[in-house]
Amino acid sequence: MRIMQTMRIAALRAAAVAILVVTARAQSILGPPSAANHFIETPKGWVHPKTPWGEPDIQANLNMMQAAGVPLERCANAIRFGGPPCDMNKAFWTDEEFKQRVATASGRGDPGRQLIEKGEYGRALLSGVTDPSTPQRQTTLIVDPPNGLLPPLTPEGKRRALEMRSGWGLPGESPAFDSSADFDSWDRCITRGMPSSMMPYRYNGGFRIWQAPGVVVFDLEMIHDTRVVYTDGRPPLPAVHKHYMGEPRGRWDGNTLVVETTNYKGGLAPMINLAVVGSPAGNRFPQSDQMKTTERITRLNDDMWLYEIKTEDPVILTRPFTVRYPMRNDPNYEWWEYACHEGNTIVPNYVTTSRFERANPQPEKAAPVQVASDVANALAGHWVGRPRIATIDYDIELEFAKSGDGVVGRLIGTTLPKEQKIDRPLRRLTIKDRRVNWEFPNTQPWNYAGELSVDGTTITGVTSSIQGGIQLDFKKR
Repeated sequence: MRIMQTMRIAALRAAAVAILVVTARAQSILGPPSAANHFIETPKGWVHPKTPWGEPDIQANLNMMQAAGVPLERCANAIRFGGPPCDMNKAFWTDEEFKQRVATASGRGDPGRQLIEKGEYGRALLSGVTDPSTPQRQTTLIVDPPNGLLPPLTPEGKRRALEMRSGWGLPGESPAFDSSADFDSWDRCITRGMPSSMMPYRYNGGFRIWQAPGVVVFDLEMIHDTRVVYTDGRPPLPAVHKHYMGEPRGRWDGNTLVVETTNYKGGLAPMINLAVVGSPAGNRFPQSDQMKTTERITRLNDDMWLYEIKTEDPVILTRPFTVRYPMRNDPNYEWWEYACHEGNTIVPNYVTTSRFERANPQPEKAAPVQVASDVANALAGHWVGRPRIATIDYDIELEFAKSGDGVVGRLIGTTLPKEQKIDRPLRRLTIKDRRVNWEFPNTQPWNYAGELSVDGTTITGVTSSIQGGIQLDFKKR
């Protein structure tokens, strides 16, 4: 009998310690400004509000766009968008650097509202009426791995990425569009997918949180996805029931809502959507039905919420990664109707145009570019380059040939699957000294700027488009 009592007491003490540890973790981010709370203070004596039924009240009209200027990966803006030099070891701006960034942005205003005041409603809509971003202390959305970079994909992840289709063309790609299956879930207005749906975008970044007894609802502005999170202890549905947005279940860790989501459908929806600034080009980031996400959302004070999402997918990722960023409650944030399906002519227009262009190819003639003889000799030949994209591996093949006193360049193909034969001249090719520039002759324009090495074996450069910039070096074969 005494043994049983001793065991019960030990078990109770262990449970109490576990509760204390969990609660301490949940509350550790509250208090003075620090890296743990992204330098957002919880005032002394502040009391977390409760709902009428006694749960922590985290209801809000949040604006993801506050952090829209923070790139997904550290220093992505420096490489992909031509930004200033960047420190790969820097997770947060210093207080002085942050103040300078705030001062620079303070006079920017809201171009959308300014255009509305002028009566230019069309331009206002295109500018993103209520979507200006705000400088943040963090340098990247990814907080783990500590280097702020996406973990490498597994070989299976890379294989699946190659099989994905999208309306967003890769450098050197001329995709054939024959049906809606040749587009991704965002192109088709189905969903942004997860965890991408919970990250700041370039526009339409509204995020409302509703609560009722035993349930929390995440309402998203873009593609009007709604996630219903039960907090009443019910188990997830059997694994056979799979959804693009998964099957979420929530619990309270102190005043922090923890949401674990499984039962993802996998396949169509990309793990990270291209509209997240600094994400990989091409929208080819696969997810599997083994993916799991764990979210933590904490109210720091009356105005600020801290959101975190950890993504695990052993089929696709070599290790998990975690995104964290703050959001401000903005009761005046305006939601515009995201009428994506109604009147959407992009997909059928792409298909019609693609079929016509393939049935009626237009020959392109390249005029030779005059260069010095040593440069012409160095360029002449077959070149192969691999764009530095985290999610997908493929090669681009070029050929330069001497023509009289000049040089002509051609894109002769890529190793992408389902790729059509290209063999077309590079557009707007210019060569000055050893600097070379051109535009790939593809469905979507990608410009290239590079420099021919002294020994004539390498062209080092960057290719860029509306999707950002990508390091792309060519080697002579």
